[in-house]
Amino acid sequence: MTELLALLGAHILADFYLQPSSWVLAKREEGGRSKPFYYHIGVVALSTYILLGILLGNWSNPLPAILLAVIHGIIDLIKIKFDTKEKNNARWFLADQALHLLSIVFTAGLLSGHMTQALSTLLNWYQQPRYLALTAGILLSLNPISFLVGIFTKPWRAELEALVPHLDDNLAHAGRWIGMTERLLIFIFVLIGQFSAIGFLIAAKSLLRFNDKASETIPSAYITKKSEYVLVGTLMSYTCAILLALVTKTFFKN
Repeated sequence: MTELLALLGAHILADFYLQPSSWVLAKREEGGRSKPFYYHIGVVALSTYILLGILLGNWSNPLPAILLAVIHGIIDLIKIKFDTKEKNNARWFLADQALHLLSIVFTAGLLSGHMTQALSTLLNWYQQPRYLALTAGILLSLNPISFLVGIFTKPWRAELEALVPHLDDNLAHAGRWIGMTERLLIFIFVLIGQFSAIGFLIAAKSLLRFNDKASETIPSAYITKKSEYVLVGTLMSYTCAILLALVTKTFFKN
Protein backbone atom coordinates (compact mmCIF):
# COMPACT_ATOMS: atom_id res chain seq x y z
CA MET A 1 0.00 0.00 0.00
CA THR A 2 2.87 2.39 0.77
CA GLU A 3 4.32 1.76 -2.69
CA LEU A 4 0.98 2.59 -4.30
CA LEU A 5 0.55 5.79 -2.29
CA ALA A 6 4.10 6.92 -3.09
CA LEU A 7 3.67 6.38 -6.84
CA LEU A 8 0.21 7.94 -6.87
CA GLY A 9 1.46 10.99 -4.97
CA ALA A 10 4.37 11.39 -7.39
CA HIS A 11 1.99 11.21 -10.36
CA ILE A 12 -0.34 13.86 -8.91
CA LEU A 13 2.57 16.19 -8.19
CA ALA A 14 4.18 15.72 -11.60
CA ASP A 15 1.00 15.89 -13.69
CA PHE A 16 -1.01 18.58 -11.89
CA TYR A 17 1.35 20.71 -9.81
CA LEU A 18 4.79 20.57 -11.40
CA GLN A 19 3.68 20.84 -15.04
CA PRO A 20 3.14 24.45 -16.20
CA SER A 21 0.45 25.22 -18.76
CA SER A 22 3.16 26.25 -21.21
CA TRP A 23 4.52 22.70 -21.14
CA VAL A 24 1.06 21.27 -21.82
CA LEU A 25 0.57 23.59 -24.81
CA ALA A 26 4.04 22.83 -26.17
CA LYS A 27 3.45 19.07 -25.90
CA ARG A 28 0.10 19.40 -27.65
CA GLU A 29 1.57 21.38 -30.54
CA GLU A 30 4.94 19.64 -31.00
CA GLY A 31 4.42 16.25 -29.38
CA GLY A 32 7.55 14.24 -28.71
CA ARG A 33 9.69 16.86 -30.46
CA SER A 34 9.10 19.46 -27.75
CA LYS A 35 11.60 19.99 -24.96
CA PRO A 36 8.85 20.39 -22.31
CA PHE A 37 7.78 16.81 -23.08
CA TYR A 38 11.17 15.56 -21.87
CA TYR A 39 11.17 18.04 -19.00
CA HIS A 40 7.89 16.54 -17.86
CA ILE A 41 9.21 12.98 -18.11
CA GLY A 42 12.21 14.05 -16.04
CA VAL A 43 9.93 15.56 -13.40
CA VAL A 44 7.91 12.32 -13.26
CA ALA A 45 11.08 10.28 -12.77
CA LEU A 46 12.51 12.66 -10.17
CA SER A 47 9.32 13.01 -8.11
CA THR A 48 8.80 9.24 -8.17
CA TYR A 49 12.39 8.59 -7.11
CA ILE A 50 12.20 11.12 -4.28
CA LEU A 51 8.89 9.88 -2.85
CA LEU A 52 9.99 6.24 -3.07
CA GLY A 53 13.18 7.22 -1.30
CA ILE A 54 11.41 9.19 1.43
CA LEU A 55 8.61 6.68 2.10
CA LEU A 56 10.43 3.41 1.42
CA GLY A 57 14.10 4.32 1.75
CA ASN A 58 14.55 3.07 -1.80
CA TRP A 59 17.38 5.47 -2.70
CA SER A 60 19.69 2.88 -4.24
CA ASN A 61 17.29 1.66 -6.95
CA PRO A 62 16.19 4.30 -9.49
CA LEU A 63 14.85 1.71 -11.96
CA PRO A 64 11.18 1.85 -10.79
CA ALA A 65 11.16 5.63 -11.23
CA ILE A 66 12.75 5.37 -14.69
CA LEU A 67 10.36 2.60 -15.74
CA LEU A 68 7.29 4.54 -14.64
CA ALA A 69 8.55 7.73 -16.30
CA VAL A 70 9.07 5.91 -19.63
CA ILE A 71 5.58 4.38 -19.44
CA HIS A 72 4.20 7.82 -18.53
CA GLY A 73 5.83 9.31 -21.62
CA ILE A 74 4.43 6.59 -23.91
CA ILE A 75 0.91 7.16 -22.55
CA ASP A 76 1.28 10.92 -23.04
CA LEU A 77 2.43 10.41 -26.64
CA ILE A 78 -0.62 8.25 -27.36
CA LYS A 79 -2.92 10.92 -25.92
CA ILE A 80 -1.17 13.69 -27.87
CA LYS A 81 -1.48 11.72 -31.12
CA PHE A 82 -5.21 11.05 -30.87
CA ASP A 83 -6.42 13.98 -28.77
CA THR A 84 -5.66 17.02 -30.89
CA LYS A 85 -6.18 20.61 -29.80
CA GLU A 86 -9.62 20.64 -31.44
CA LYS A 87 -10.66 17.35 -29.83
CA ASN A 88 -9.39 18.12 -26.33
CA ASN A 89 -12.14 16.63 -24.17
CA ALA A 90 -12.96 14.81 -20.95
CA ARG A 91 -12.94 11.34 -22.52
CA TRP A 92 -9.29 11.50 -23.53
CA PHE A 93 -8.36 13.03 -20.18
CA LEU A 94 -10.08 10.20 -18.30
CA ALA A 95 -8.55 7.57 -20.59
CA ASP A 96 -5.11 9.11 -20.10
CA GLN A 97 -5.44 9.14 -16.32
CA ALA A 98 -6.85 5.60 -16.27
CA LEU A 99 -3.80 4.30 -18.17
CA HIS A 100 -1.49 6.18 -15.80
CA LEU A 101 -3.31 4.65 -12.83
CA LEU A 102 -2.97 1.14 -14.29
CA SER A 103 0.76 1.66 -14.80
CA ILE A 104 1.08 2.89 -11.21
CA VAL A 105 -0.80 -0.13 -9.84
CA PHE A 106 1.35 -2.46 -11.96
CA THR A 107 4.60 -0.84 -10.80
CA ALA A 108 3.43 -0.85 -7.18
CA GLY A 109 2.66 -4.55 -7.50
CA LEU A 110 6.15 -5.25 -8.81
CA LEU A 111 7.73 -3.23 -6.00
CA SER A 112 5.73 -4.93 -3.26
CA GLY A 113 6.04 -8.40 -4.78
CA HIS A 114 2.32 -8.97 -4.27
CA MET A 115 1.11 -8.68 -7.85
CA THR A 116 -0.17 -12.27 -8.10
CA GLN A 117 -1.84 -12.06 -4.71
CA ALA A 118 -3.47 -8.73 -5.58
CA LEU A 119 -4.86 -10.07 -8.86
CA SER A 120 -6.19 -13.15 -7.10
CA THR A 121 -7.85 -11.03 -4.41
CA LEU A 122 -9.43 -8.79 -7.05
CA LEU A 123 -10.82 -11.76 -8.98
CA ASN A 124 -12.21 -13.32 -5.79
CA TRP A 125 -13.72 -9.98 -4.84
CA TYR A 126 -15.62 -9.68 -8.12
CA GLN A 127 -16.81 -13.28 -8.02
CA GLN A 128 -18.97 -12.45 -5.02
CA PRO A 129 -22.61 -11.64 -5.91
CA ARG A 130 -22.73 -8.46 -3.83
CA TYR A 131 -19.92 -6.80 -5.75
CA LEU A 132 -21.25 -7.94 -9.11
CA ALA A 133 -24.63 -6.49 -8.12
CA LEU A 134 -22.97 -3.25 -7.03
CA THR A 135 -21.16 -2.92 -10.37
CA ALA A 136 -24.31 -3.72 -12.34
CA GLY A 137 -26.36 -1.26 -10.28
CA ILE A 138 -23.91 1.60 -10.84
CA LEU A 139 -23.71 0.94 -14.59
CA LEU A 140 -27.49 0.68 -14.93
CA SER A 141 -28.02 3.93 -13.02
CA LEU A 142 -25.98 5.87 -15.58
CA ASN A 143 -26.61 5.56 -19.34
CA PRO A 144 -29.45 2.97 -19.44
CA ILE A 145 -31.69 5.03 -17.16
CA SER A 146 -30.85 8.16 -19.18
CA PHE A 147 -32.20 6.45 -22.31
CA LEU A 148 -35.27 5.16 -20.44
CA VAL A 149 -36.16 8.59 -19.03
CA GLY A 150 -35.49 10.15 -22.45
CA ILE A 151 -37.96 7.75 -24.11
CA PHE A 152 -40.70 8.41 -21.55
CA THR A 153 -40.31 12.19 -21.67
CA LYS A 154 -40.05 12.45 -25.47
CA PRO A 155 -43.71 13.52 -25.96
CA TRP A 156 -43.26 16.45 -23.58
CA ARG A 157 -40.05 17.54 -25.31
CA ALA A 158 -41.98 17.57 -28.58
CA GLU A 159 -44.71 19.67 -26.94
CA LEU A 160 -42.15 22.21 -25.73
CA GLU A 161 -40.54 22.35 -29.16
CA ALA A 162 -43.93 22.99 -30.76
CA LEU A 163 -44.66 25.78 -28.27
CA VAL A 164 -41.36 27.63 -28.85
CA PRO A 165 -39.64 26.19 -31.96
CA HIS A 166 -35.84 26.14 -32.20
CA LEU A 167 -35.29 27.56 -28.71
CA ASP A 168 -31.78 26.56 -27.70
CA ASP A 169 -31.83 27.34 -23.98
CA ASN A 170 -29.87 24.34 -22.67
CA LEU A 171 -26.22 23.38 -22.69
CA ALA A 172 -25.43 20.42 -24.96
CA HIS A 173 -25.87 17.12 -23.09
CA ALA A 174 -25.97 18.99 -19.75
CA GLY A 175 -29.27 17.43 -18.70
CA ARG A 176 -27.95 13.94 -19.36
CA TRP A 177 -24.83 14.50 -17.27
CA ILE A 178 -26.81 16.14 -14.48
CA GLY A 179 -29.18 13.18 -14.42
CA MET A 180 -26.37 10.60 -14.30
CA THR A 181 -24.62 12.47 -11.50
CA GLU A 182 -27.86 12.75 -9.51
CA ARG A 183 -28.64 9.06 -9.90
CA LEU A 184 -25.16 8.02 -8.89
CA LEU A 185 -25.38 10.16 -5.76
CA ILE A 186 -28.85 8.82 -4.92
CA PHE A 187 -27.67 5.24 -5.52
CA ILE A 188 -24.84 5.79 -3.01
CA PHE A 189 -27.09 7.60 -0.51
CA VAL A 190 -29.60 4.74 -0.49
CA LEU A 191 -26.86 2.12 -0.10
CA ILE A 192 -25.45 3.90 2.95
CA GLY A 193 -28.89 4.72 4.34
CA GLN A 194 -28.72 8.52 3.94
CA PHE A 195 -32.23 9.10 2.61
CA SER A 196 -32.34 12.65 3.96
CA ALA A 197 -29.57 13.63 1.52
CA ILE A 198 -31.94 12.87 -1.36
CA GLY A 199 -34.22 15.63 -0.09
CA PHE A 200 -31.28 18.00 -0.22
CA LEU A 201 -30.75 17.15 -3.90
CA ILE A 202 -34.40 17.77 -4.70
CA ALA A 203 -34.33 21.13 -2.90
CA ALA A 204 -31.11 22.15 -4.67
CA LYS A 205 -32.54 21.31 -8.09
CA SER A 206 -35.77 23.20 -7.42
CA LEU A 207 -33.73 26.37 -6.90
CA LEU A 208 -32.48 26.14 -10.48
CA ARG A 209 -36.02 26.65 -11.81
CA PHE A 210 -36.93 29.42 -9.36
CA ASN A 211 -35.60 32.30 -11.46
CA ASP A 212 -37.10 31.20 -14.78
CA LYS A 213 -39.24 34.06 -16.06
CA ALA A 214 -41.30 34.69 -19.16
CA SER A 215 -40.19 37.18 -21.80
CA GLU A 216 -41.23 38.46 -25.23
CA THR A 217 -39.85 35.33 -26.91
CA ILE A 218 -40.62 32.83 -24.13
CA PRO A 219 -44.27 32.72 -23.01
CA SER A 220 -45.26 31.91 -19.44
CA ALA A 221 -46.92 28.71 -20.67
CA TYR A 222 -43.53 27.47 -21.87
CA ILE A 223 -41.96 28.18 -18.46
CA THR A 224 -44.73 26.29 -16.67
CA LYS A 225 -44.62 23.32 -19.01
CA LYS A 226 -40.84 23.11 -18.91
CA SER A 227 -40.85 23.18 -15.10
CA GLU A 228 -43.32 20.30 -15.13
CA TYR A 229 -41.20 18.49 -17.72
CA VAL A 230 -38.08 18.84 -15.57
CA LEU A 231 -40.00 17.70 -12.48
CA VAL A 232 -41.40 14.61 -14.23
CA GLY A 233 -37.97 13.66 -15.61
CA THR A 234 -36.35 14.22 -12.23
CA LEU A 235 -38.89 12.09 -10.35
CA MET A 236 -38.59 9.29 -12.93
CA SER A 237 -34.80 9.44 -12.67
CA TYR A 238 -34.81 9.44 -8.86
CA THR A 239 -37.34 6.60 -8.67
CA CYS A 240 -35.23 4.39 -10.93
CA ALA A 241 -32.07 5.13 -8.92
CA ILE A 242 -33.79 4.37 -5.61
CA LEU A 243 -35.27 1.10 -6.89
CA LEU A 244 -31.90 0.01 -8.31
CA ALA A 245 -30.19 0.75 -5.00
CA LEU A 246 -32.84 -1.13 -2.99
CA VAL A 247 -32.52 -4.16 -5.28
CA THR A 248 -28.73 -3.99 -4.99
CA LYS A 249 -28.96 -3.88 -1.18
CA THR A 250 -30.75 -7.24 -1.16
CA PHE A 251 -27.56 -8.88 -2.44
CA PHE A 252 -25.60 -7.43 0.50
CA LYS A 253 -27.77 -9.38 2.95
CA ASN A 254 -26.63 -12.73 1.55
